[in-house]
Amino acid sequence: MTDIDYSAVSDVVRQEAEKRKALHVLLDELHTKDKHHLAIQVQMGRVASYVTSVTLRWIAAKVGFAADLPIFTESTAGSKRIAVDPDTIEIIQQRQPNWKRQQGMTEYLATRQHHKFPPLLLVAYQHWVYDVESDKWGPDQSAMCDSLTVTSLEPSGTYWDLDDGDTLFYALDGQHRLMAILGLRDLVTTGSLHALDENRKPQNKPPLSRDELIKRSGGDKNAIHERLQHVMDERIGIEIMPAVISGETFVHALRRLRQLFVDVNQNAKPLTKSELAQLDENDGFRIVARKLMGRHALLRNSVDTTKQTLSDKSPFYTTLHHLSTIVERYLVESGTPPQVALWRLQNRPDEESLKIGTSAMSEYFDALARLPLHEAFIQGKPAGDIKKIDANILFRPVAQMALAEAIGKLSHEGISLRTIVDTLTEQENLGQLKLTDQSTPWFGVLCDPVSHKMRRHRRNEALCCRLFQYLLGRGIPDDVDREQLRVDFAHERRVDDNQAIDLKGKTVKLDDVRLPTPWR
Repeated sequence: MTDIDYSAVSDVVRQEAEKRKALHVLLDELHTKDKHHLAIQVQMGRVASYVTSVTLRWIAAKVGFAADLPIFTESTAGSKRIAVDPDTIEIIQQRQPNWKRQQGMTEYLATRQHHKFPPLLLVAYQHWVYDVESDKWGPDQSAMCDSLTVTSLEPSGTYWDLDDGDTLFYALDGQHRLMAILGLRDLVTTGSLHALDENRKPQNKPPLSRDELIKRSGGDKNAIHERLQHVMDERIGIEIMPAVISGETFVHALRRLRQLFVDVNQNAKPLTKSELAQLDENDGFRIVARKLMGRHALLRNSVDTTKQTLSDKSPFYTTLHHLSTIVERYLVESGTPPQVALWRLQNRPDEESLKIGTSAMSEYFDALARLPLHEAFIQGKPAGDIKKIDANILFRPVAQMALAEAIGKLSHEGISLRTIVDTLTEQENLGQLKLTDQSTPWFGVLCDPVSHKMRRHRRNEALCCRLFQYLLGRGIPDDVDREQLRVDFAHERRVDDNQAIDLKGKTVKLDDVRLPTPWR
């Protein structure tokens, strides 16, 4: 038996421990140095970039938008710089973030416990880049160094000390993530975040506020404050590349960044609404929709999981995206389950809550399945025939969503599903659910009175919902509200400035268009 030199083994173990201890000290020293980051070098193509992580607070303080990158701006007259290509400017402007998304994305960060943003791709810019006289430009007008200060920490060149001092950073990819982080900063520092339109102009909508978050959390002010501060200190991945690399002229750098900006933005393919509906395991409404899709006779094999709209010839009853919206509209308006209003704020509703929601929606579709054409569809009548020949509006997603919202609201008035479906059955048999018939309420509202094309705008969907409430409920007691509904109804049936088609198919003045008689 071979003797083992245990002392030699102990020496090896001790040396490894000492190495790890030394590495710990060195890394801790680097970590505590202001404006320094431990980064790993990666390389694709000919340009090296550096991967590290930073806090959301760092992002909010240090990172700007791609359109603000000085190398993308117009050159000054008489310099050696060249003007930005008009095509590139157009692309950059088109790819500016849609500020309408800021409030929703910020709310996601502020309220979702298990939130996640992928890394940002940043460009590092230093002021010498635009200084024609800088000694960092060589005689041949090529850069003598990168516009990013990094120092290798070991011979292989894998690990680097990245110094962010005197450096500006711009998001080449991840501008909406940056926008959300800036929104979170504003929410933390000012207490509110106003809703904006696409072009960053304020909208007439309620702001997202700390007070609202406190109310949602049950009034725990300290918990919300601590949470928001904690989120700002969370770390996100970033990949940094220099705006100019050593040996590169300003013109070459500009062309490289232009092309990279175009490549990154045009090749990026965000998830569609349909894909989100299929994959989302946090959104309770989408989870319930998927459960229904596989279980209910009306929906089984009749939900399109890939498209966001349905053609007249489509064999499907609805889409998964619209089914998710139907679920949300009905459950929220009916208040079932009681905590459904919080589903948008938590990661995944508890199983009991999902079970109650699924049961409520099963009852809803059980009721709809008793309608004559729904029964015929379940028994095999093609959806395309029902949409084209019967012109039934309830085989159009826009009407399906409007009806779900209306019935959810009517449930608070004590009107039962059975009563509503009995009324709908009677009206379907009378031809009152036809889309293109001038004598029905839906002509104009969901069908253009001139072209007869389908109207799918949210405005038309909202009016459709109001009409369902009016027709299936107890009318509108308030004279002002009833007149406003009449005016909106007449406006959608308009064929010129002051004329519209009434329920008898006649062209009359707008003021002469009357509402249909309530169905109950």
